[in-house]
Amino acid sequence: MGRPREYRSDAERQRAHRERLEATTARVDRRALEQLHQRLERLQSAVAAAAKAGDAAARAGQAGSVETMLEKLTRHFERCCQE
Repeated sequence: MGRPREYRSDAERQRAHRERLEATTARVDRRALEQLHQRLERLQSAVAAAAKAGDAAARAGQAGSVETMLEKLTRHFERCCQE
């Protein structure tokens, strides 16, 4: 004998799946997301140019990805506040 059914129908199972998905997924405006990506790329380019020009904060924040750059810059400025 198999285990008891968790859902009475496929429709109920699908509805539960959609509810779980809705609870864990964020909806964003595509245009706003694209603008944010453009701003992050602009920041990454500016940081790279400033590092090349000798800026210490920019050198501390240089990274291959925007996520890593933001993390490095955050740590750099947090350390500045602790000193």
